[in-house]
Amino acid sequence: MTHDEKQLTMFDIEEAPGRPMLHWLGKRPLRAVKYYEAQLKEQYGEPAEDGWVNRLYWGDNLQVMSHLMKEFRGKIKLIYIDPPFDSKADYRKRIRLRGKQLEGDTSVIEEKQYTDIWANDLYLQFMYERLQLMRELLSEEGFIFIHLNDERVHYIKIILDEIFGNSNYRNQIIVKRIKKSYIEQSGVFSFNEGCDYILLYSKSENPRLRPSLKYAPKEERWHGFDAPNIRPNLTYELFGQLPPPGRHWLKSPEEAQKMIEAGDLRPNPNTGKPEYRIPATEYISRDNLWDDITASAFTTGYPTEKNETLLEEILNVASNPGDLVADFFCGSGTTMAVAQKLGRRWIGSDINLGAVHTTARRVSQIIKEQQEETRQQTLLDEGEKFYPAFAVYNVNHYDIFKNDLEAKEIVMKLYGVEPVKRSFFDGLLDGKWVKVVELNRVCSKEDVQAVFDEILSKGEKEIEATYRRGVLILCSGHEYDVLDYAKRLNVVNIPFEIRDILTDRKDIIFKRPPEADITLKLDGGKAVVEIRQFYSPMLLQKLQLEDDPEEIDDWRQLVEAVLIDPNYDGEVLKPAIQDIPGKKDMVSGVYELPLTGPGQKIAVKIVDVLSEEYFEVLEVGAR
Repeated sequence: MTHDEKQLTMFDIEEAPGRPMLHWLGKRPLRAVKYYEAQLKEQYGEPAEDGWVNRLYWGDNLQVMSHLMKEFRGKIKLIYIDPPFDSKADYRKRIRLRGKQLEGDTSVIEEKQYTDIWANDLYLQFMYERLQLMRELLSEEGFIFIHLNDERVHYIKIILDEIFGNSNYRNQIIVKRIKKSYIEQSGVFSFNEGCDYILLYSKSENPRLRPSLKYAPKEERWHGFDAPNIRPNLTYELFGQLPPPGRHWLKSPEEAQKMIEAGDLRPNPNTGKPEYRIPATEYISRDNLWDDITASAFTTGYPTEKNETLLEEILNVASNPGDLVADFFCGSGTTMAVAQKLGRRWIGSDINLGAVHTTARRVSQIIKEQQEETRQQTLLDEGEKFYPAFAVYNVNHYDIFKNDLEAKEIVMKLYGVEPVKRSFFDGLLDGKWVKVVELNRVCSKEDVQAVFDEILSKGEKEIEATYRRGVLILCSGHEYDVLDYAKRLNVVNIPFEIRDILTDRKDIIFKRPPEADITLKLDGGKAVVEIRQFYSPMLLQKLQLEDDPEEIDDWRQLVEAVLIDPNYDGEVLKPAIQDIPGKKDMVSGVYELPLTGPGQKIAVKIVDVLSEEYFEVLEVGAR
């Protein structure tokens, strides 16, 4: 490899400015990272006037950030992350079928989204490496907000002092949780957790936050409900009156009705003209106690969804319209949703495909609403930013499982591995310690190094016990020289094996993909795509209906979204049709598209409620 090639594929990491004060087993500073390719899979909308397209990545965020180093090193203004808390829990998403529900409780299932159970000090090393890369990506004027609970906030604070320098620590923000309290008559061991903590650091000592105010109600006043200009869609009879000439009502009829029911809209007692309530407020400078904002929200069903109001406050105090913001544990996509609404450019990533689907659906709906408002000429004030497109990328060829937790559980069951808790190793097989490397990537020398670091860090008796058992690594492929590397590390000659599941168990079908029956008909100048049937083996298995699929009387109950690209280029899906119904509604299943001529390729993507995907390309003239 030439020097120039190395520069394109390897990035040195700057030494942390702070002094190390926290030590743990296997602590290793991140000295360099290699570049990972990203595969563009989907694009929603057309680029902004300046050519910018927001980005959503599916992959391990360490590899995603390594990919971003080439283009975005030192360019991100704000990073917010809501990482694992080491909360000793598995997080599950409740998933409900659409439309008519089945008898009993089988219509609602739970699926693990990620696990937050860590062995020994792996959590600290996990965060240490990723926070170092985030510092590299931040601009000199940038800020980072790290959302935690009280379990690990003190450890992460010391790590951040090392990575960013204590002089760049700004605040520990306290934000209220939503959690039910109860009375325990027999006594308690600790108080309920009533708040989360957000650590705020800057990249340098220069940047300043925008002053923020919170509001304290004092007394109310009433104001006229009309506004300048004629808006046909906001011109209707209200309390027996139409808007004054040349004006319109401030809200739609539906919104006005809600305000009436809430007591916030009334006819003026003297004139009868509509007027709305304005609470008179006093303005109080915000401190680090955000007791007027709650941390969590529950709109998408994602188990750790954060409140949009919280992210609005963070983005408003630490970024401007047009700035680039990022969230590398994006989950339900709250950061991306708020950034989209506030005119920020954004980058998001998650290792869980379900999270990526949730984020994509959420943001695409916001873009639709913004485009509709733009057409009505009400969205964009002078100077306001609007970025109407985002793209979805895969990093490091994630194409087997939609999340690593699912993959690990499947493989351990297939091999008969007996799980062990709170250990570096995942389980025991025939007496051997077993470590399952993340199955959506190949086993690297770093993975092998971590295993031997764990073994050799123990006392003599524990090393001897490991020698008697032996160690087995299960992985889906490995780097070409990883076996020789393991031999060099194995100085105590422990029985050691690396087993590639893709070659070792060729009889195993790791994933049964969904199936569908889709027809294409030509009707004059239009193409009609009809989905006649959809079958999802993984979903039916979780519903315990794989032997009785007739229980599902309408395939649309299983489907979360249908995306159609009428002119597929063979590489990137650009869905002009996005059928993403509300929670209680179902997809249409029949779609009309314009014909462009023989050879036209129409790509259809169906996503079920578990985020399993079916993809098919139909060609005009081929049927």
